[in-house]
Amino acid sequence: MNFLNLKYFITIAEEQSISGAARKLFVSQQSLSEHLKKMENEIGVPLFKRNSPLSLTVAGECFFEGAKELLSAYDRMLANIDNVTAKRRSKITIGIATYSIPPFLPELLARFSSKYPQYDVSVIKRQHTDISHSMRGVDLYISYLPLDESLEHVFLLEHDPYSVLFRKDLAERVYGNQWNILEEKLLKTCDLSLLKEMPFCVLKDRQGQIARDLNSIFEQYRLTPKIGFLSESGDLNAEMCLSGSGCLLAPTDFIRRRFFFNRSQDFAELLCYRIQVTGFRPCLAISYERGKHLHSAEICFIKEARAFFTETIDK
Repeated sequence: MNFLNLKYFITIAEEQSISGAARKLFVSQQSLSEHLKKMENEIGVPLFKRNSPLSLTVAGECFFEGAKELLSAYDRMLANIDNVTAKRRSKITIGIATYSIPPFLPELLARFSSKYPQYDVSVIKRQHTDISHSMRGVDLYISYLPLDESLEHVFLLEHDPYSVLFRKDLAERVYGNQWNILEEKLLKTCDLSLLKEMPFCVLKDRQGQIARDLNSIFEQYRLTPKIGFLSESGDLNAEMCLSGSGCLLAPTDFIRRRFFFNRSQDFAELLCYRIQVTGFRPCLAISYERGKHLHSAEICFIKEARAFFTETIDK
């Protein structure tokens, strides 16, 4: 048992709900339930009566008072440490995947810096596959890519399905008069294999997670993509898709923000269709080391990111 367990327990007791405590703590409900179960197994007695709302058992009430005293002492210790590390804690480093800059990031960073000018923000790129081994130099990692279960996660989008994007004139050039019939099937089935004759803008990054995810989708549909354009840059592939070189397969939020959100250009010629993905869970999340004590800059950034997506997701 550690101080993080005590904090989790106290928050559950105060919220009288595991789901409510999970939202307040920026952890998953499943993770919080597992922490509570381990604590009760270690102590040897139930701490909560499993009713709604949750209430403390007699043992839980005793544990609650002791936990508050211990956590209060712990917080005083951290406050003293904060006083001698204020310079470090005024900075925050955001990690992103190497393949592309998230299209929402510039606006989110500008918004955060405007609201919290006391914090200095920097951004560095990291291979997604390396994050599970080392978060050194990264305070928070934000990515559309599948989650690493060794980290703690705050969801910005719990489900962000993949979509395929291409120019209408490209589809008409490839399929001719059959395009309207094929489009109806694509809308009904979300079946990527219907586009097997189309060229794709493919990411050349064998070691990168995004390339693996795209290969997983192609394998799901038993589709060997025709190469319309090949590069190591997701941003360049997006521009080549816009020029008509091929289809772009990407998370839906990436596509809508990259091409359709807050843009002055007319993209009426672009077509976008949802694709069913079964090999992994598409989402968008902020990740950090499990058990880490978040400092004020990190907490503020997470809150601002969640508010940003709440306000912009329906635009």
